[in-house]
Amino acid sequence: METRSRIIHAAAELFDEKGYAATSISMILDRAQLTKGALYHHFHTKNQIAEALLAVQVPMSKILPQESKWQETIDTSFAYTRLLQTHPVARAGVRLSIDGGVPPELDVHGPARQWIELVTYLMTQVDAMGHLSADWAPRSAAELLQSTFVGAQLTSLQITGPLRSDLHERIESMWKGLLPGMATMSALKGGLDYDADRWNRIRWEGPSMG
Repeated sequence: METRSRIIHAAAELFDEKGYAATSISMILDRAQLTKGALYHHFHTKNQIAEALLAVQVPMSKILPQESKWQETIDTSFAYTRLLQTHPVARAGVRLSIDGGVPPELDVHGPARQWIELVTYLMTQVDAMGHLSADWAPRSAAELLQSTFVGAQLTSLQITGPLRSDLHERIESMWKGLLPGMATMSALKGGLDYDADRWNRIRWEGPSMG
């Protein structure tokens, strides 16, 4: 598992820095400081490495369950924001999803679908607690949250570069703008924490590459 993780991490760094097409298996081997035999024990192609990298995007940050499912959703966004700033695997997942050099058989949109499913699950719980505005269905709310988050992080990428240094502030603004129209008054009165430094206070399991 350690060798597999080293391969994924090395590939992530290179995909993030150079893009998929410009990264070769030999470059991944050099970065991971592994032999071909060690790599081929886990992966036979660059596509397989990219698929493994994409598969861990959602599981990388696991927010511990909370009584407030709105807060759990907010904390999930801040945990992934932090990962985009600090972890090459998260950044590489985004780079692959927008990289024109990725072969068509590689399903780069899988993580987006998984994020929507996760947030739909959370919004379903929010709704069951009576904390989702009647104007919203859980799936529609999840799709809006996913789209807005993607827009915020891509804007941060374009303006501040790969480390997205202003992304926490952008996510704070996202919640400030969306919550009044999506959360019920009772949920808002409960006190939701979406300050830009929220990631310092969340309860989550660190990155895992499975």
